[in-house]
Amino acid sequence: MRWLRLKFLQGSRQHRGRIRAWLARHPRVTALLERGGSLHFDEFALARGVSLGLFVGLTPTVGIQTAMMIVGSLAFRANFPAAFVVSFVSNPVTMAPLYYGFNRLGQWMMSWLPMPRAASRTLGDAIAEETVATLIGSMGVAIPAAIVGYFGFLWLWRRLGLHLPIRKAPGQERPASDREPRA
Repeated sequence: MRWLRLKFLQGSRQHRGRIRAWLARHPRVTALLERGGSLHFDEFALARGVSLGLFVGLTPTVGIQTAMMIVGSLAFRANFPAAFVVSFVSNPVTMAPLYYGFNRLGQWMMSWLPMPRAASRTLGDAIAEETVATLIGSMGVAIPAAIVGYFGFLWLWRRLGLHLPIRKAPGQERPASDREPRA
């Protein structure tokens, strides 16, 4: 279990470096996120960030995902870097299979709706129906994935026994229980 914990922390260091570089290139976004509390690193803010990243990453919103995550992280006080990293569940390699699956699921879900079907359809009607099916299917995947992501992250955090270091002001003494035993 210790090995897994060390591997997790090593991978998170690499992601933190990339995220810090991106935030350094965008100082206005960084200031906005700091004021909104979206750069806080407690386990609940991270879990909200994972949930938000899964939700946005599993919706067909290519091109506006970062803006949606910024707004969502400010609204829900979610950790933006966690949302940003997790949103890459949808990337150029996985996008086509995801969208195809969303469309098929949406069509299956729409078949259960009591909607009248037109006998003759124009090209615009067909495109609109496929778009709605894709949106419905993506919501059918994104909402449960976001819920499972939130609780799954909290469970994994506690299962691995991860703890963020407690930062004290300079000169403050650590409690006796936090001190390391001397040999």
